[in-house]
Amino acid sequence: MAKKSYITTYNVIKSFTVKDGEVQVLKGINLTISEGEFVIIFGPSGCGKSTLLHTLLGLEMPTGGKVTVDGKDFYTSDEDERASYRRYHYGIIYQQPLWIGSLSVKENVAFILHLTNYDINLMDKKVLELLSLVGMEHWADYRPTELSSGQQQKISLARALTLNPLLIVADEPTGNLDTVSGQELIDTFRKLNETGRTIVMVTHDLEYLRYGTHLIHMVDGQVVEDVFQDGKKHLSGIRGKRGNLKETPTGEANVRDPQFLKNLKK
Repeated sequence: MAKKSYITTYNVIKSFTVKDGEVQVLKGINLTISEGEFVIIFGPSGCGKSTLLHTLLGLEMPTGGKVTVDGKDFYTSDEDERASYRRYHYGIIYQQPLWIGSLSVKENVAFILHLTNYDINLMDKKVLELLSLVGMEHWADYRPTELSSGQQQKISLARALTLNPLLIVADEPTGNLDTVSGQELIDTFRKLNETGRTIVMVTHDLEYLRYGTHLIHMVDGQVVEDVFQDGKKHLSGIRGKRGNLKETPTGEANVRDPQFLKNLKK
């Protein structure tokens, strides 16, 4: 059965005004993200990954083109409407977690529930269920800043799941993590995806491409490869951040190749 399309972009262009004129960061992006996919957006530094992600989230209005979310033109809504939609439908994880320092782990996770008038009698149970889902229930009474970076990102994921979002969005979530912590986080994403969660992740770490079901390769503001793979035919040969290919001084020349994925499968 075909998956339902959730986010679609139509020839999206994004330019920024700088001192010497305009810089075009996104150059005609056409893509579709469907429910239940584990989407990984990758490419060299400066290729437009984060700008694309912000455009999908309703944070950066396109200079041209259109973004539809669940069939509706997202940018016909005003900024407050888009913010409300993000709150209730998107769970967002950033590379650097943001905490309310005076609150415990469980209080940080519960904070958004207070904002949405969640039943106070059910709140503790809900928070502990979320922390258990990511293996962090035993740290509920700690302050997040007392924990490791990997543990903090797991708590960020629990917080992102608070309102049962349609989409989990992660922008370089493993960027500050060691190898073991990064793998644990990705494994948690995989388990959530296997239950039907839709995940969109931006990453520099090519080793994680083998876990995605939908790979979007960007170079110089364009999508140069848009590849689907099922759970039994992942790019299992990828190992390490450079994909086992010939290394270069910058470590990025490989992903600048517009046929990176095609060549990897040979």
